[in-house]
Amino acid sequence: MYKQSIRRLATEVNIPTTVSKTPSFNIASPPKYTLASLRSFPSLEPHTFIPLPNDFLNAPSRRDFLWSAVVFEADRARVGSGNAPTRSDKPFSNRKLRPQKGSGRARLGDANSPHMDNGLKAHGIKAPHDWSTELPSKLYSKAFQTAFSEQYKNGKLFIIGKDQTKETAINENDTDILEFEYDYPSATEQFVEAHELEKLNLLFITNDQRTNLLNSTEAIGKKASVIIKEEVEVRDILRANRIYIELPALQWFIGRHTVV
Repeated sequence: MYKQSIRRLATEVNIPTTVSKTPSFNIASPPKYTLASLRSFPSLEPHTFIPLPNDFLNAPSRRDFLWSAVVFEADRARVGSGNAPTRSDKPFSNRKLRPQKGSGRARLGDANSPHMDNGLKAHGIKAPHDWSTELPSKLYSKAFQTAFSEQYKNGKLFIIGKDQTKETAINENDTDILEFEYDYPSATEQFVEAHELEKLNLLFITNDQRTNLLNSTEAIGKKASVIIKEEVEVRDILRANRIYIELPALQWFIGRHTVV
């Protein structure tokens, strides 16, 4: 009897009739957009803000994405014109250099043999050769996102444009595109001097062809690059110290390199 009572006490559980309600925590989701300043050109004066996805302006730093993209672009840019002479080219005669027997020396073939000191290669590469490698498109898109985010967080990315949904006033001598009024070299020189860009590499990413900007920036040589949006590579973004991009061009990148 005593053992049965102990067993009953050990196995019986009193289930409470009322369940205590724990307070629920309202955890906010992280923001999906970043407010970016829209500027006019060439004064670079901000005149309004526009929300843009965090993936392109506030993405976490991933050097592995950038490295893979740069290697992929460098391999794709190789011409593959190397053409090493081989035995099949036969620059010398096919005549045997010495008799097979009777000379007392080792056997020797013709002068086209690669082991001779004649500059020929046994397995030399022949042109044309394709050095390009493969890279997943999602990884390449992530590299663009990382590159734009790094430049924006470091204060090196300037967005030129105008919000079509708002009426914003800009300076009389400014425009909402990357274009000078004339193609004089002095326009670029004044722009560089006004913003203290003498020792920096500049990158202008345009939505369309900008003839005046292209002709004017030739005055500073390789210090400035004008590239239409379809021709931009990740290494172009990383190489520049200052990037000026038109809003439609940036929106094109967002639409093309958004990873779902």
